[in-house]
Amino acid sequence: MSELEELLKMLDRPVEAYDSIHSLKKALCALSPNTKELLAASVTLEAPSEKGSKQETPVVTEPKPPAQSAQAPNAREQELLRRLREGEKKYQQKVNEAEKLRVKLQREEKARQEAEGLRGRVEQEAAHLRKDLAQAHKNEEALRDELVKVQGERSRLQEENEVMKGRIEDYEKRVRELEARIGALEGAAAQRELLEARLAQLQRFKEALPEPFPEEALLRVLVLDYPSLGGRAEERVTALIEGYRAFLAGENHPALLHSNRDLLQCEAEGIVLVGLERLLLDLSELPLARWLRTHAFRLETLLQPGPRPTSPRFEEVP
Repeated sequence: MSELEELLKMLDRPVEAYDSIHSLKKALCALSPNTKELLAASVTLEAPSEKGSKQETPVVTEPKPPAQSAQAPNAREQELLRRLREGEKKYQQKVNEAEKLRVKLQREEKARQEAEGLRGRVEQEAAHLRKDLAQAHKNEEALRDELVKVQGERSRLQEENEVMKGRIEDYEKRVRELEARIGALEGAAAQRELLEARLAQLQRFKEALPEPFPEEALLRVLVLDYPSLGGRAEERVTALIEGYRAFLAGENHPALLHSNRDLLQCEAEGIVLVGLERLLLDLSELPLARWLRTHAFRLETLLQPGPRPTSPRFEEVP
């Protein structure tokens, strides 16, 4: 009965104690033929279908009574047989648990392989990221160096800019001074030209006026150069009349440019006309007498209307 006891001890061991189901089956097959006949156990193999493959799973059937022995087993043998059946049931349960563990192990192995693949991809990506980070650090250092250079260049340019601003301010100040001097010189030049023009005009008046004509009289009386007022007689006469009106009204006129109006130091005490004979010749050449007679006749006709003859052959249209 030692073999039955060993079998029961073997069945009481947990499934994890065996390396595999095949080792457990090998241990069962190692029993003696007498023990097998005593148990009358017929072991058949069944396999759960997984992905089209089959795996052997032992199924224990009820023991058959021995044909050769006519005597009933004693109480100890009955107890051993009962324990053997219970052990077989436990064995079947452990086989099922082992199959579940195998499936779970396969899933965990697949998950482990996927995790390892994902870890490999993550490690590759991390390696790329570390490489990119190292390159970024290099670029950052290069940019920092470039920034330091640019800041130094900027400081140098700012210093030069301050110096240039100072120079520009000095130049602008000097330009303003020169412009002021130029304005003053231009004003002096214009004043000089005006004085020279007046002096030349006074000289012409002095030469044109008969002797003896006092020079201080040129500063008190209006002297007008009649021949310079135009090229034709009607132009000169018209300019003389309009210039005289402008002089009385205190206005400007081109005819007064040929006079000493700007040299007068007070109100004009009189008028001296240079070229009076030219004025008389102009008046004699112009048909003023006929124009005056015609104008007077028209005014007399309008002011003193007389009887007007009528004709039956002529009717005035109102």
